[in-house]
Amino acid sequence: MFQEALAEILSRLETAQSRGLLSRYALIGGFAVSAWGVPRATQDIDFAIAIAQADPKALAAFIGGRYQAGEPDDPLRGVVVVSIEVEHEPISLQLVCFPSLLTELAFRHVETLSVLACSVPVVSWPVLIILKLYAGGPRDLLDVHQLLKVRRPQANDVQEIESMAQVAGVLSEWKNLWKQM
Repeated sequence: MFQEALAEILSRLETAQSRGLLSRYALIGGFAVSAWGVPRATQDIDFAIAIAQADPKALAAFIGGRYQAGEPDDPLRGVVVVSIEVEHEPISLQLVCFPSLLTELAFRHVETLSVLACSVPVVSWPVLIILKLYAGGPRDLLDVHQLLKVRRPQANDVQEIESMAQVAGVLSEWKNLWKQM
């Protein structure tokens, strides 16, 4: 079921990209955590999107979803929410627009991985750690712990994560978490 939904959203995203409605996209969230080696159940599929100067409402209309702009105090620019029906079951998808600083960081480090038999651009596992720290929820922090256990970062990885954490404004969260490992 998720495989069909993932294939469908990838097709829509590629077409939207070719039409200039977005510049890049990459898998984040629970499926990205799984792609980096941590078995993880999830109920939705999440992508980071870079829309540059494009209109997020036009992208939402093209994708078949709705755009929700972030509030002034919201750490996100906005989210395109999409539901794809597979076998009479709705699969929820979220296309997340991060602030420009996080968008730049996320799309500097993308790798193409196989996810549910689809070739998918996925943020690197160090970037995923930063995005999870930025989100800051209990599930996000558990994901970070599990990613670190599975990926076993080397000294250069830790330095890279620390540098990105400083840029993203989550350096203290990273340092506190790394002390616990």
